[in-house]
Amino acid sequence: MDKPDEKPRPRFKLPLYGQLKEHVSFSELKLFNECQWRWLLRKVMGHDVIDRSFQMDFGKAVHSGMEVLYSPDGTVEKATAHALAMYDEALGTLQLTHPSDIAEATRIRDSIPQFYRDCLVSPELKGITTLRSELALMLPINRTDGLELKFKGFIDIVFVKKTPGGKKTVIYIADFKTCQWGWPRDKLGDISVTAQILLYKHFFCKLTGADPKNVKTAFILLKKKPRKDDITVQVLDVSPGPKMVSHAIEWMQQTITDMHRYDYEQNYNACRSEWVDRETEETRRAECQFLGTDLCPGSAEAWAGS
Repeated sequence: MDKPDEKPRPRFKLPLYGQLKEHVSFSELKLFNECQWRWLLRKVMGHDVIDRSFQMDFGKAVHSGMEVLYSPDGTVEKATAHALAMYDEALGTLQLTHPSDIAEATRIRDSIPQFYRDCLVSPELKGITTLRSELALMLPINRTDGLELKFKGFIDIVFVKKTPGGKKTVIYIADFKTCQWGWPRDKLGDISVTAQILLYKHFFCKLTGADPKNVKTAFILLKKKPRKDDITVQVLDVSPGPKMVSHAIEWMQQTITDMHRYDYEQNYNACRSEWVDRETEETRRAECQFLGTDLCPGSAEAWAGS
C-alpha cells in the first residue's frame, strides 16, 4: 500500500521552556531525526515504552556474549552459553504467535555459536588485544548557547591491532551490529548511521587524550543469513578523518538545537513499515505505537484507507 502523498506537515508547539535534559545519546538523536513528534512523546512527555521483539532480544544477547568473549578469560564456550541463556530467558517472556516469527526466532538461536567462532578466525580480528568492552561515555558537549549537555554512550569494544608489518599499533573503536546478510554499499554514506561511531571516536579521544590520528573506527557486522561460503562476521571500516568527524559533530549539534526549538513536526512516513513475509508471502506491517491515537493528531487521517 502506498504511503500518503508528501504534503506540508503540520507543526505543533508546546509550552516547554529551558533545557530539556542533562544528557543525550546517539539513539535519542536518531529517534528525533526519524520523527520529532515520536521523540517528544517518548522522551519528553513520558509516554516511553519498552521496545521488545525477539530480534532485539537476540541482538542484546549476542552483544552481551561478545563482552564475555573478549573478557580476560573469555572463550567461545563461555560466550555461547551466556548468550543462549540470556536469549532463551528473553524468549520465555515473549508470546510469539506468528509461524514465521516462531521459526525465525529458533533459526537465529542456532546461529549464535558461529558468531563467536568466526570472530576468532576473522582476518580483521585476528591478533587484536582488547582494551575495554562496554566502555561508558558521559562527557560534556561544547555549546555556545548556554546548554549544559553531556553525550552518553557505550562503546561495544576498544581494541588495539598491529598494522601490516607490525611497525605501528592502532586503536580501534568498534560497534557490533546484527543484520541479515550484510549492509548495502550506500549505508556507510548515511550520516545517521556513521555518526554513532564517529561521535564515539570524538568523545573517546576527549576522555583518554588519545591522538585522533591513531584511532580508527569500524562496525562489526554479525550476519544471521550470510551468503554461501561467507563467514558470519564482517568488519566495515568507517573513514574517521577530521572532516567526517566534524560532519558528525555538526549533525549532533544541529539536532540538539532543533530539540530545543519547541516546534516539532510529525513525520507520517515513519508511521508504518511494510514487508513481504518470505515464508507466507503475506504483507506484514510494523506500526508506531502512537499511530491513530489521540497522542498523534493527524496520523489516523494521513493513513486513512491504507
